[in-house]
Amino acid sequence: MHLILNAHSSNEHYNGNCDYALVELTPALAEKIRSRVALARQVAKQDSNLYDVCFWGSMAEFFDHNILESCLNMNAISGSTSDNAARDWLADFEQQGYALVPAGVDLDAHEAQRTECDQVIIRVASYSHRLEFSVVWTASPKYADLDVTTSELPLTAMEELLATTIPQTF
Repeated sequence: MHLILNAHSSNEHYNGNCDYALVELTPALAEKIRSRVALARQVAKQDSNLYDVCFWGSMAEFFDHNILESCLNMNAISGSTSDNAARDWLADFEQQGYALVPAGVDLDAHEAQRTECDQVIIRVASYSHRLEFSVVWTASPKYADLDVTTSELPLTAMEELLATTIPQTF
C-alpha cells in the first residue's frame, strides 16, 4: 500500500517541487520502523530529553502537486457520489496530513523529484509516564538549500493501516 503525506519546506517561498511524499508501507518497512521505535524507546528510558532519532535512507519519494490531483481524480471516479468521495478523502488528508493512495492511481505516470540526504526520523513525545512515537521522512531537493519534511505518521496509525489493508497470515 502507498501512503501520500503532506510535505513542508524549510523555505516558506520554495520547496523544490516537493509538495507531497509517497511511502510504500510494506510489512518489511513496518518491521524496520518498529525495530527503530524499540531503539528510541530504550534511549528515552535513559534520557527523558530525547526528541527524535534519525536514520539515513530513501524510503520516501517526493512529488509535485500533480500526484494529489491524481488521487483526487481517482476518488472522484471510484466514488458512488464522486464529488463527495473526493471531498471526503481530501478533508481526511488535510486533517491528518496523510492518506492511503486510492487504488488505480497510476504512480508510474508521475516522476519523483531528485533528492539527497534522505532520512527517516522517529519522533518521541513524552506525556507523563507514556511515550508516543511517530515517523517523518525528510530530504533535500537536489540543487536546493532547503529541507522538506513530511507530516507525522503516528505509530498507532501505521499499525491500524497495516491491520486493515494487509491480511495477517499465520
